[in-house]
Formats: sequence, structure tokens, C-alpha cells
Amino acid sequence: MDEIQQAQAATQQFMQQYGLDSRTMESIGQMAQEAIQDQSLYALLREQLLSAQILTEKELPEQVNYMTLAALATMGALAGGQ
Repeated sequence: MDEIQQAQAATQQFMQQYGLDSRTMESIGQMAQEAIQDQSLYALLREQLLSAQILTEKELPEQVNYMTLAALATMGALAGGQ
């Protein structure tokens, strides 16, 4: 299994764990990409993901967590078939 297949499998597992469809995961990924570029959007994305219990406060602390945003953006792109 190459790295792309591993990433796709991890994305599918994440989506199944939280009951997300491809369109929702793609939207989360797009929002994460926008938050990377505009830090003011991070708080909104964080609030939505915490309230939906998709991520925890440890994974999305109040200070911008670029590693998590990058992972979400990548998973969103993979879910969208990009």
C-alpha cells in the first residue's frame, strides 16, 4: 500500500468513525484550507467541529493548530477525489 492509498484509507476510516459523507468531508477540508490562509476563520471552524464532536479541544486548541488543519484539508481533498 503506497502513501496515497494509506491516506485514502485513513480518510475513509475517519469519515466512518464520525458518520461523515464525502461531501461533508470535502466541505470540512475546504474550510480548513481557508482557515490556513485566514486565521480569523479558525475559531468558526473550531467551534463547528467541537460542537459536532468531530474533534476534541486537545486536537483543536484555541491557538491555531496548522497540523490538524493541514490533515483536514488533505482528507477533504481525498474525499473529494482530488
